[in-house]
Amino acid sequence: MFPNLLHIITVHIPVILTPVLAVWMFPNLKNQIERNWKWMYAASILLAIVASISYFTGPATADHVKSIIQNYPQDLVENHALWGRITFILQVFSGLIGIMALSGYLQGEKPSQKLPYILFVLLLINTLILLYTAHLGGMIRRPDLY
Repeated sequence: MFPNLLHIITVHIPVILTPVLAVWMFPNLKNQIERNWKWMYAASILLAIVASISYFTGPATADHVKSIIQNYPQDLVENHALWGRITFILQVFSGLIGIMALSGYLQGEKPSQKLPYILFVLLLINTLILLYTAHLGGMIRRPDLY
């Protein structure tokens, strides 16, 4: 019971905070205020951790849903899992960029000027995929949504 509750709780965090982080990043692309970027990179790492929790609790949640829903939508669950894997990978890449940048700061070096732009594009792409994945997840429990 615990993994499926953890999945349901944690999946909402990246869906909400990934676009928030992208919106926060956009005005900061021009002015490279180090303090802001450190926070944004740290946020990308935290989102990667939360996305990892969501991803790895997914199979247990699918098993739980299978036991409580009479007409289990196997194809919908597999489609949701596929797009969930893609969002997980993109979120991990975003977290790795955060680690690269923060480790540069810790070593007294300024991170590459390309990292903010790469992170921004990843977050934008992942926002779109996260919204679609969330929609698929909602349709599993609420077939009236499609």
